[in-house]
Amino acid sequence: MGPKIIKKDSFQLIGYHLLTNLQKIGEEHITENMVSRLGKIKEKIENKVTDDIYVLQLYPFIEEFNPFEDYYHIFIGYEVQKVRGVPSEADIYTVEENMYVHTEFHGKRTDTYKAYDFLYNNWMEENRCIPLGMELEIWDNNENHTEICIAINKIK
Repeated sequence: MGPKIIKKDSFQLIGYHLLTNLQKIGEEHITENMVSRLGKIKEKIENKVTDDIYVLQLYPFIEEFNPFEDYYHIFIGYEVQKVRGVPSEADIYTVEENMYVHTEFHGKRTDTYKAYDFLYNNWMEENRCIPLGMELEIWDNNENHTEICIAINKIK
């Protein structure tokens, strides 16, 4: 199934937040370290919706943004039904209701850039959508499956 536009209600995440860029993520294995830290507090997080890991990336609205050099926010956590029992070392983030282009990527997570390339450079233009600077990946326990959601506005 190809990309489609979906509406997601507001939801909350509990996990870890960091300001970084792709260069640091690659050199310092930041994502892997954050997921490992998250696993250590997993049982302390109450009201998890699932064990899926949410990777939220928030980009600044600057001209010619370059994710390899420019810093952006990354939040890695679990979706929770209601915020209760937040471990002291964790953060809470609320994602507001939004429209997204949603697709499922089947392949190594290191290759998700191929899906992003298609969505940003082909699909959004063909479907008259503008990205809003927020990407969400949902990782289940299958290493070769990633849900990708990019917040958008649809141009009429």
